[in-house]
Formats: sequence, structure tokens, C-alpha cells
Amino acid sequence: MSMLHSDNFKLAYRSLRAAKARSFLTMLGIIIGVAAVVLVVCLGQGVKQQIAGQLGHFGKDVLAVQPGSESGSAGALAGLAASNTTLLTDHDVRTVQRTGGVAETVPLATTSGTVSGDHTVNDPFIVATSVDFPDIINHPFLFGGFFDADSKSVVLGSNLAQKLFNNNDPLGQGLVWRGQRFIVAGVYERFNAPPFSLEAGFDNAMFVPYTTARNLGGDGLGVYEILARADNAADTSHVVSSTYSALVAAHGGARDVTVKRAVDSNAGSNQTVHLLTLLIAGAAAIALVVGGVGIMDVMLVSVTERMHEIGIRKAVGATNQQIMRQFVAEAFVLSFIGALIGLVLAAAGVGLLRVYTGLQPIIVWQAFVIAPLVAVVIGVFFGSMPALKAARKDPIDALRHE
Repeated sequence: MSMLHSDNFKLAYRSLRAAKARSFLTMLGIIIGVAAVVLVVCLGQGVKQQIAGQLGHFGKDVLAVQPGSESGSAGALAGLAASNTTLLTDHDVRTVQRTGGVAETVPLATTSGTVSGDHTVNDPFIVATSVDFPDIINHPFLFGGFFDADSKSVVLGSNLAQKLFNNNDPLGQGLVWRGQRFIVAGVYERFNAPPFSLEAGFDNAMFVPYTTARNLGGDGLGVYEILARADNAADTSHVVSSTYSALVAAHGGARDVTVKRAVDSNAGSNQTVHLLTLLIAGAAAIALVVGGVGIMDVMLVSVTERMHEIGIRKAVGATNQQIMRQFVAEAFVLSFIGALIGLVLAAAGVGLLRVYTGLQPIIVWQAFVIAPLVAVVIGVFFGSMPALKAARKDPIDALRHE
């Protein structure tokens, strides 16, 4: 940009202001591209941190047992494999409990039913679990605490508590589920979890004793995950191997379960988010290239429209380099202003997503620096082609142009 002087920028700015609508439409590709790239990168990084924060609740001594083969879920037919996956059973829970080195075992199962307090919620997320759940999940309570074994008490997520009761503190109040009356023993604080995880539904969940849910819902209660704590954190890897071997033996040799440390259980999620971020950011980057092509097209039209002006400038002594500088300056101003508008829109998008959705995108300063720089480079590159055409124009032919 050292070849450009302030006079070139002033002249370029005046030329662009003379055709505001066309200039804005020319910048639109750059605006969309920069805003999309920055927003996607910030969103992807935010989701990664949410996953890390969610897994941070678990200690290194906690292992997770999930249905389905780990190797099978990585293949191209993962969707079909997942749809045919069977849930875990009570027998699996007992197998994990009996495994050497396991100190606590927590089943997580889902069930259904309408819940009625001051208001009725027809289809809440109901999680059946054991009394050791709070020790494993390590999440603070807003009010009260967890239920006792086989008690007629439940724990609510913060959103569900607001839907069921009029007052802010529902502790000790009664509700009805499956024809039985339960007392609210506690309310969890909001869970900061990525929206695609089951834990994200805990804000709208009611936690009930596992044995109570099994008695009311029958023995077919399906367990979607088993959490367990090792006696010794240093032996967690050995306990993971032992638990997996015990479950495979209990399943008649079928390797249809996955056992790993809880902090590693969503390791694939980060990779998936990373790949999706790259994919969408790549698609958004195409918009930058399209924006550059748009600048080139409009600059070509501008060169044609201003051919007489070019001829006059060259007739009074303007050099090819001076003519080229003028049009390169216009391309620079177009792409620079478009990039700035794109950054403002991206920052606004980050704020709106944080306020109105469960997503928590974060500001990634590298994206805020690199995306506009790339946009300006693309704009100047494509704008240089029409500028070169203008600079090489013969002054006599230019003056004859109408």
C-alpha cells in the first residue's frame, strides 16, 4: 500500500460516495464473507470451551459406560449403527458395581410422564439416577440438595422449577408425577453445557430416584449411560479396562459397549466441532472470493464508464502508474469498508447469540485480524486487474470514448 497516497484514497472515497448503492452492493460479498468467517470461528471456539467446561465437572477418576461400539460409531454408517444401538440394562449396572476398583456407580436413565406443580409440564426431561449422582457430576445447587435413596423427593433443573412453580424458591413444595406425590429436595444451578449434549437438557430436567422410576415405570427402564468412580485415580485406566472386559463377558463376548474416562468421553465432539467449523468457515471464505470477483466486475464497469476521464487525465500528464493507483485505491477502500462492516456484524452476532441462545461464542482476536486482512488482499488483487486495464488504455482512444 506504500504506492498509494492520501490523495488517492480521498479521490476513491468521493468516487464511491457518488454511487452509494452500487458501492454497497459491491461490498456485500466482502461483508458477508468476513462476518460469516469470524462468527463461525468464534462460535466453534465457544462450543469447544463449553464442552471443556462440561467435562471439567468430572474428575480424572470418573469413567463413563455408554452403549455402542466405539470403533463402530466412527464409520460411515454411524447413523445406522447408532439407530440400532440398545440401551444399557440393570444387569450392566450391577456388572459395573461388582467390578474391582469401582467405588461408586451411577446409572442415568430417561423416562416419561406429565409433572404437575403450580403448573403442568406435559413432557419434561426426566432422569432416573442414584444418590451418588451429585458426587459424580460435581455441580452446585441453587436451593437445597439431592434426594435420599428410595425417598419421595426429586431434584429439579432451574428452568423446569420456574415452569412448575410460581415462586422463586420451590424447595419443600409438592408435585405429582405418575399419580404419586413428590417433594422438591433441591434445584440445580444452570448447567453450562453445549446444546447438542444430553447435559444441556438438565436445566429442564427432573431427577428422580432410580429405584422409584423403575417401580413406577416397570423393569424395562433403559439406561443411556453409567458413570462410575474409581477407588484410586491412579488406577482409573486399569479400572476402565477391567470394566470393559466384565461387560463384554456379560454380553456373551459382544463388544457393544464403550468404556472410557469421563473426561475423554466427548473427545470426538471437539474434533467434530473443529471439522464443522473448518467446513463452514471454508464455505464462508468462498463468499470473500465472490466478493472479490464482485469488486472486479464493478471496477471494470467503472473503468468503462470513466474512460473519458482517464483519457483527460492521461492527456494532461498522468502516468500509467498514477491511473492504476487511483483504481487500486478504490478497490482497497471498497474491501476495507466492507471488512469493517463485516467485523461489526460479527461482533453483534456474538453478543446476540450469547444473550438469546444457549450458545456461548467467544471473541477470537486472530479471526478479527486475519479475516479482514484476507478480505482486503482479495479485494485489492481482483481490483488490480481493472486498474491495470485502465492504466494501459491509450489516451487518444480514451478521449474518443463516449
